Amino acid sequence: MESNSNEKSEITKVDKPVSLEEEKESEKVNMKAVTGDLLYGALKYIGGSALMLFNDLAINGQENVPLFGKAILSTISKNVMLDMLIISQVSGRKIHFMLPVKLIRNPVAGPVLKMLGMFRSTENKEDMEPIEKVFDYLNKKGDLVAMTPQAKASDEVQLKSMAAIIKFAVAADAPIIPLAIYTEQKTLFNIIPSTKLKMKIGTPINFDKKLNKDKFRDERYKQAAEIIKIIDVLRIESKEEAEREEKEKEKEKEEKKNQKV
Repeated sequence: MESNSNEKSEITKVDKPVSLEEEKESEKVNMKAVTGDLLYGALKYIGGSALMLFNDLAINGQENVPLFGKAILSTISKNVMLDMLIISQVSGRKIHFMLPVKLIRNPVAGPVLKMLGMFRSTENKEDMEPIEKVFDYLNKKGDLVAMTPQAKASDEVQLKSMAAIIKFAVAADAPIIPLAIYTEQKTLFNIIPSTKLKMKIGTPINFDKKLNKDKFRDERYKQAAEIIKIIDVLRIESKEEAEREEKEKEKEKEEKKNQKV
C-alpha cells in the first residue's frame, strides 16, 4: 500500500497542470537563452573572421578540446576580452567564461556578457553564486567553462587561482585543458601596425580526487605550478613555430626572387 501511494504521488507531480503564467515565464527564459546563443554565435563568427583576416590567428591542438562533455579551459590571461574572443574560437560549442567582477558589474558590458553565458568570479569566501554557476555548467549541462587567472596578478595570486581551478576540476570530475596565446607584432598590408596571434592547446589533464582534501593542499599547489609551467612551455613552442614559419616564408620569397632573376 505504501508503494502504491508513493507511485501515485509521483504521477501526480508529473501530471500537475502548469498555469498560463508559468508557461509564459518559461517561454521568456527560453527566448532569453536562445537570443543569447544566437548573439554568441554571431559575435564569435564576426570576431573570429576579423582575427583570421587582420591578426592571422592560428590555432594548434583543437583536437584536444572535446566535442562532447565537460572540461575547463585555462590560461594566464594578458587581455581578458581579447583572450575571451580568441578562446571562443577553439570549439563550435559555447564556452562560459568566468570574468572579473568589475567587468560583469559594468552597466554597459555586464548585461551583454551575462546574456552570452558569462559569469563573474567570487567576491569573497561566502560568495557561492559563481561556484554554483560553475557546477551548473559543468555537471548539469556538461558544458565547457573557461577560467583564466590574469597575467598582471602576482605569481602567488596566479598560483592560488590555479589551485582553486583544480579544486573545481576535481569536484566536477572535469579535466583542465591548458592553452597559451602567443602575440607577435606585425605590419598589416605593410603599413598598419598589428598583432599576429597564435594559440596552442595542450592535452587535457585529469586529477586525483584526493587533491581536494586539506592534507593534500601542498600537492594541489604543486600541480597548479605545473599547469602554469605547461602554459609557459606552450607559449614558447608557439613562438618557435611562428619563427620557423616566418623563416620558411622568407625562404620562399627568396627562392621566387631568384627564379625571376
